[in-house]
Amino acid sequence: MLIRHLLLLLLLSLSCATTVEARSRVMVMGEPVYLEADELSYDHEAELYQASGDVRLIQGDLEVLSEQLRWHRGSGEVEASGNVRFLSPTESLSGSAACYNLEAGTGRVDQGYFYLLDENLHVRGSSIEQLGEDDYRITSGTFTTCDGEVPDWKFGAGNIDVTLGGYARARHMVFYLKDIPTLYFPYMIYPAKTERESGLLIPSIGYSKKRGFGYGAAYYQVLGVNQDATLYLDYLSKMGIGKGVEYRYIFGRDNAGEMRAYHIDVREVDDERIDEERYALEWIHTGNLPGQVRMVVDALYVDNDEYFKDFGEVAGDYNRDQAQSTFSLSRNWRRANLVGLMQYSKNLETDQRRTLQLLPRINFNIARSIIGTTPLAYEWGSEYTHFWRREGVTGQRLMLRPAVSLNSRLFNLLSINPTVAYRQRYYWDLNLESSSEQHGMVEVTTRVVTPPLQRTYDLPFGFSGRLRHAINPEIVYDYIPEKDQQHIPRFDSFDRIAAKNRIEYALVQRLRARLDDENGRRQYRDWVYLRLSVLQHLNKDQAEKGFGEARAQLTLLPSEHMRLGADVIVDSRTNELKELLVEGQVADRSENYLRLSYNIDRRTDLDYGEINLGLGFLQPIYLTYQQRYDFFTNDRLEERIGIEYRRQCWSLLLTLRERTDGEQSFMLTFTMLGLGSVGGFSGGPGGG
Repeated sequence: MLIRHLLLLLLLSLSCATTVEARSRVMVMGEPVYLEADELSYDHEAELYQASGDVRLIQGDLEVLSEQLRWHRGSGEVEASGNVRFLSPTESLSGSAACYNLEAGTGRVDQGYFYLLDENLHVRGSSIEQLGEDDYRITSGTFTTCDGEVPDWKFGAGNIDVTLGGYARARHMVFYLKDIPTLYFPYMIYPAKTERESGLLIPSIGYSKKRGFGYGAAYYQVLGVNQDATLYLDYLSKMGIGKGVEYRYIFGRDNAGEMRAYHIDVREVDDERIDEERYALEWIHTGNLPGQVRMVVDALYVDNDEYFKDFGEVAGDYNRDQAQSTFSLSRNWRRANLVGLMQYSKNLETDQRRTLQLLPRINFNIARSIIGTTPLAYEWGSEYTHFWRREGVTGQRLMLRPAVSLNSRLFNLLSINPTVAYRQRYYWDLNLESSSEQHGMVEVTTRVVTPPLQRTYDLPFGFSGRLRHAINPEIVYDYIPEKDQQHIPRFDSFDRIAAKNRIEYALVQRLRARLDDENGRRQYRDWVYLRLSVLQHLNKDQAEKGFGEARAQLTLLPSEHMRLGADVIVDSRTNELKELLVEGQVADRSENYLRLSYNIDRRTDLDYGEINLGLGFLQPIYLTYQQRYDFFTNDRLEERIGIEYRRQCWSLLLTLRERTDGEQSFMLTFTMLGLGSVGGFSGGPGGG
């Protein structure tokens, strides 16, 4: 029969003086030590514990397992043999035999194997020495982030010095694919970091028809616990040398942000000599100032209209029509808020001198608030804007919009909510013949809503649960009188407010499912949302009178893997399609997905489609495909193909891309877990 002895019980069985002395030594070592084994003996004079048979020693988070163990309580030395394992929550060290000092935290393991959980780092050696809390030395060793007895790749060397939170350093290192030596490195540094540290980053490489061959080097510098910076140096064979800097920070009051700058003297673009200087500046910031004032900065400036076309890697960048900078300060109260902003836009397609700037715009609004115990409520909206540009109409505008609404019910069946607002606009300091103008108009809205008509059914097709079908009829009346507004300047949409005299009839339907599983747990899901509406115009003009636009808005969520949305607007007089937006997605958890979108807007001649396809069922090969197409001009805007071969500890990605402007590029990206990626482009704002 196995006899288990706990150290605390043993200490209690000793004399009183011995017990006090043992406990004192345990506290010097930092934490109590617990020891159990099949057989356990103690030599009082030598202060030596000897244990054999399923030995287990525990000190704090450290656990030592072995077949034989000798522990010198006075010196803290532990000698173990037979399937020795040192275990902690984030790392493990094992071998055939070991010597370890519990007080100093140093020791040696023969035929050792070291595993770092967070980085999935495997280290093997004929001996592994722990020289300090985070320092190790491996003799005749290898390391890798791949699992398995024969990993896909590994590095091997005669001696490897590892500092957790720092680097693994080795001389005369060999890189192996499986067990085949492939590359030789006279000296190599491998990151074994748990915290940020300054140093060179993995270089980036790629090729672009517009930019040529690209090689990007980057240096990362830690400036403190709350800030750091990255310096970039890019070589683009057709364009020139690019220089960039990125600075990140976190300060008090939740103030955090990023600043970026990039500069390049461009020699040529598309095989045409230009010799132009181009640069970009970007600042993003959010944070709080004293007095509960919120500051937000989103600033982007480029000196050349072609910057994003040359350096943009995604559609949202290379087809930009402007670079906009906004600086805002805001203060919120319980129901009111004050926002002031400065907005400067650089137009990348038309004359910058006529681009309108908001310097500044100030909004003060009060949300809908009940007046005492009455059914009445009020709200307030106001906006001051100074419109400025080098050429064209400039001036200042103050817009006020008080509103009063009534919340009433008719026979406890209909909810009737009329709202009456008055919008007044004042203009002054205009560079026109008239230096001061004002214009006001009434706006009326009445919403009539009935309580939902609903019914509950059992789920069909053998599902366990319930299905609720709810119908909500709505009627909305809008009225804005027709007034001549040609005598006032036109800065934005608030200067030409279209007349309205119409009724919208709408019917909203919802299907909400309650799914019950075998254990009685319930899950709720909105399966269907459908809103059908039609507008009836009440204008005096017979040509515009009668029913007009009909609209259908649909959302289907039949499962967590499927989604379909549609929004259709049709002119009921001519049955002409005016707007259409259809979006659909099917995806699973194995990276198989299909996303489709199609958008039509007859007012802007928009006729655009996009497809995104991902195939993961061919694992370890993953395929992606994207195409964006303009059906109005019959142009393929962009096509992108990605082929990735992925293993547990490395991957290889080939990306091919072609744009409608003739730009072609391909990138080969090789990633090793723990080492990072090699491939792609670096760069500043607007870059990839």
